Amino acid sequence: MGASDRSRRARWANVGFPVLIAVLVAVAVAINLVDDDRSSPASPAPSSGSAGPLGGEWAGEAALTDCAGFDDEDCSATRTITLTIDCSDDPCVVTPFDGSYGRPPLRPEDGGYRAAGPVPPAAAPTCNGTPTRSALWRLELTVVDGRLEGSYTESTIQGFDCGATHLRWEVSFERG
Repeated sequence: MGASDRSRRARWANVGFPVLIAVLVAVAVAINLVDDDRSSPASPAPSSGSAGPLGGEWAGEAALTDCAGFDDEDCSATRTITLTIDCSDDPCVVTPFDGSYGRPPLRPEDGGYRAAGPVPPAAAPTCNGTPTRSALWRLELTVVDGRLEGSYTESTIQGFDCGATHLRWEVSFERG
């Protein structure tokens, strides 16, 4: 075994193996979030009846309640969040902000609704100047007096060069 072979094996052990583990963890987290949305038993819809009345445009001013993994200047206290809910199919699909966030199903769960999807690269936190690929958003809503109330969360998993991030906003949406 030459010095070149030992060097390649050492490089694999020092760089390749940890990168492989990080990729496997990222895939496992993403699968868990998607599987959570697909395999959750559909609980009865809230008292509003079917999901149909949810359809349309919604907007709300959100207040930041949790922030981790950022410098203080990266954690703004408020954020305007817009949702488009399309109920032309069953289940309804939801799009936060714009189409780059995807159109995942808005599933009835635990007396409310939940959805999750990827944060687009243009809006994802960066690690060494590159958008984080593990960035995901999660929406949890309940219907209260004609409004949608709940939380919107964005999070990433920890990488080798960068820590994990977590932002959570509480929001009350009005039809817009």
